[in-house]
Amino acid sequence: MGQSNASSFTAYLEEKQRWEKAKKSAPVAGGTALSILAVLAGSAGQSMTLMPNLQAASGMSFTSFAEAIKRLQDSGYITLLGAPGNESAQLTKLGADVASLAVSA
Repeated sequence: MGQSNASSFTAYLEEKQRWEKAKKSAPVAGGTALSILAVLAGSAGQSMTLMPNLQAASGMSFTSFAEAIKRLQDSGYITLLGAPGNESAQLTKLGADVASLAVSA
């Protein structure tokens, strides 16, 4: 049995990390309220600025995005922080639970 090549394994690990990072930063297909939850869940508990960061990552139009943010806030899945026009969104405990179920499904 031959020895494994450590440099090829290192290259594999680096490529896997790059792939995972790219997958997390790519817009979530579908453009729904759940896609916003998934993006926020992928931000490791950090809040995200609504415009342009979160909207661009959600892949939604401005109108659809605004409606989805309102529904998520009314449902208790997210909280909005900051002054109008400079808000950021953060998952609530309930939102994090729903996002983990949606991503796992």
